[in-house]
Amino acid sequence: MTRHPIYKEIGAIIRAKRKKLGLKQENLASELRISRGSLANIETGRQNILVHQLYNYAKALQLKPVDLLPTSVDDDLKVDRTELPLPDYLKGRQKEQVARLFMQETTKTKQEKEIRHVKSNKR
Repeated sequence: MTRHPIYKEIGAIIRAKRKKLGLKQENLASELRISRGSLANIETGRQNILVHQLYNYAKALQLKPVDLLPTSVDDDLKVDRTELPLPDYLKGRQKEQVARLFMQETTKTKQEKEIRHVKSNKR
């Protein structure tokens, strides 16, 4: 069964916030009353998270439940926010704007490569 990409995005947000707070998986899992393995699976998107659980995670991570939801999920273009080396002083919205710029450049580069590939095959 293929999981919806939103679970990977939610997991990445949880992992990033957990690390920012300096929490180990064991500690957060204990507070949430789940196993460390379940938390690891949620953080990687291999396990779904239920709506009522979002509230528990948000409370444990000092967030609002809505903060755990990605602004959008695009199946073709995914940017893992935790991989972008962004300064800590940027606000959430600023980080999202920078991530969107990276996505636009990635899309542009991908399209350019596809065009070159098609042109080279026509020769």
